[in-house]
Amino acid sequence: MELSQIRYFIVAAQFQNLSKAAKILNITQPALSKSISKLEEEIGVRLFDRSSKKITLNESGKKFLEYSINSVQGLDDAVASVKGHDANPALYLGLFHYSERFMRCLADFSKTESNAIIHIEHLGLDSYNTDSNRFDMLLYPQNPLFHKYKGDMLYYDSYLLAAHISNPLSSLKSVRLHDISAQHIVFIKHGEKVFDLPYHMILGSDVRTGGSIFTTSYEIQRWLISNNYGVGFIPQGYSAAYSDNPATILLPVVADGLSQAIMIGFKRQKHLSAIGKRFAAFVHDYFGI
Repeated sequence: MELSQIRYFIVAAQFQNLSKAAKILNITQPALSKSISKLEEEIGVRLFDRSSKKITLNESGKKFLEYSINSVQGLDDAVASVKGHDANPALYLGLFHYSERFMRCLADFSKTESNAIIHIEHLGLDSYNTDSNRFDMLLYPQNPLFHKYKGDMLYYDSYLLAAHISNPLSSLKSVRLHDISAQHIVFIKHGEKVFDLPYHMILGSDVRTGGSIFTTSYEIQRWLISNNYGVGFIPQGYSAAYSDNPATILLPVVADGLSQAIMIGFKRQKHLSAIGKRFAAFVHDYFGI
């Protein structure tokens, strides 16, 4: 098995079109097809389902692609390391929580690394069992779901209440939980069994709501609130998208415990690439950790 075969496979898997992949690789289509067939023969597993017009990555191919990308990237990092520089420095970041403050930090860092390739994957809270070794860094709320992760606290993220401007609550400067009694509430859930913190706060209080809608999408929640179908709790980190809508008002919530610590965790130093180490140092300095 040759490294060129793995690289050819990765490009073919991304395009799932031999003609386009061959053009990118600057080789002939028959040469690419022969390379992939030889690779499948050597590992003893078919990686693509083929039809007369296209190729489609099958389940075995999807698994092999993930390991191939990690292996090739690791090899490239190793070569760059012994040469004393990053040839194509890449960062792999997993976000269980969206944070505008963190994104501004990342944007500032990217300005210092003009040739960096940054991969950002948004992960739902129901993905807490994901393989953390795939990422140089994870951003996540302090939650029992993430007990296996070791990290540092960046800051506390409080919740706001989003309401339509015609809602009587909009006249208040801040709200308490009892103020939302009889309100229709749009809750965020993550997957089948993981709910956002406000849901548990309401469930454990004596507040009686006027009904509930559950959605896994902040975009859907925004639409429902801006069209006056209910109110909803918004983490501070997500608030800009709501405050930009003139039909929506955001109110501070006065409630003990209705905030969450935002944590950040990096791979161990010995496993971080050179750019990963520079990013970790940048983040620690940026947030004063």
